[in-house]
Amino acid sequence: MLALAATSVVLAAGWDARGAQSRVVDVVPADGAVVERPPDRVRVRFSKPIDSRVTKISLVGPTGTSSLVIEGSGADPLEELSIAVPDQGRGGYVVRWDITASDGERLRGRVRFVVGKASARMP
Repeated sequence: MLALAATSVVLAAGWDARGAQSRVVDVVPADGAVVERPPDRVRVRFSKPIDSRVTKISLVGPTGTSSLVIEGSGADPLEELSIAVPDQGRGGYVVRWDITASDGERLRGRVRFVVGKASARMP
């Protein structure tokens, strides 16, 4: 019974027989956050190093006319991505990433936040 409980805890924590899977451990600002002004940067931290050659992060703000895309540089593996946030005023912002962890696992994700009121439209 104790072994079954331990297995349940390990599976619930996102582990498998090969070890820990890559995952996002922190995003600033948090998904769904409402902030008074745009942050200087959005930061995404991962549980394992990521292959910087196979990395893409992009940002689209409320104007919808400008987006910023950063692609991998081929430098040493990273554990954190960040992207500058140009001030596009009040409204919804979305940051998307598409990365490959150093173990070959591909991760995609996004974080959305609002500058101003929570009722602003998300991109």
